[in-house]
Amino acid sequence: MTVTALVRGVIGSAGSRLVIVGLVAIATACLVEALAVIFGRSQARIERRIAGYERIEAAAAPLSRRDVVLANAGVVRRAVRLTGTLAEQTGVLGRAERILEQADLPLRAAEMLFYLPAFAILAGLLVAALISPIVGGIVALLTTAGSIAYVEVRRVRRSRHFERQLPNTLTLLAGAMRAGFSFLQGLESVAGETTDPMKREMQRAFTEARLGGSLEGALEAVAVRMQSNDLGWAVMAIRIQREVGGNLALLFDTIADTMTKRERLRREIRSLTAEGRLSGIVLSLIAPIFAGVLYLSQPDYLGKLFNNSVGAAAAAVAGFFSVVGWFWLRKIVDIEL
Repeated sequence: MTVTALVRGVIGSAGSRLVIVGLVAIATACLVEALAVIFGRSQARIERRIAGYERIEAAAAPLSRRDVVLANAGVVRRAVRLTGTLAEQTGVLGRAERILEQADLPLRAAEMLFYLPAFAILAGLLVAALISPIVGGIVALLTTAGSIAYVEVRRVRRSRHFERQLPNTLTLLAGAMRAGFSFLQGLESVAGETTDPMKREMQRAFTEARLGGSLEGALEAVAVRMQSNDLGWAVMAIRIQREVGGNLALLFDTIADTMTKRERLRREIRSLTAEGRLSGIVLSLIAPIFAGVLYLSQPDYLGKLFNNSVGAAAAAVAGFFSVVGWFWLRKIVDIEL
């Protein structure tokens, strides 16, 4: 057995893959620690300056396990803070904050931008070391795409739920104003009777108005945050009514009735275009699913497609046009009202 064959045998064994995973984890920890040392010098300088004013008992106390955990958490916090600074300079932080706010996720934008790529990279390296680099890259991409898709699904679902609640909310607001409440009092009453997400957004608008802001501006901020054109038009109607006068309760009833009819028409259109949306999903997924099944059943047969540059280019072009076709079909059946 030659030396080359021996080296190949050792590198391809399961034990060597575990060693590679361990080395990757150690390298990642060293990188995080190096970044913490580089960006934590200013904090260390401040701590040295105030060290003489600390109590002697606290300084002489040995480090406990809780202190070690807090120190490691401080390293992670500094890495998250660095990610947030870089994202703010590129303009990504603001968009991420709006998306998380619309999705109602209890997570800061800097934390999402740090943990999502870090977890995807570590998962990809682990699978690449245990199985193959191609599968590792696919796992990293699927992890990133799945996380982004989860946030987007939550955002869209919450926005649609808000749109469905809006006509009933305006009807309740009109009833409260007929009962003698003012606009601000009616908004407070409605905010206590509805459910999330309408309840949370109306309470936030009411709080902003109580703190000195204009109620129309607070409602317009809700419309922008929830990406609700219906609420934006309602706020525009409220401002026009404030200028020219009129019955605000009757105006809310008219707006709610219009929104209800538009929602009924929107659902009817979605029912009529359901076949087109399903066709787009089936046509987009049939090729990768068939390729996966063929790879599991006959790996040598499909492996020839990726062993040369022409086959890899053809697979890349096919995947690109599958994605383009899916977006195209979705755009055809996406009818705006």
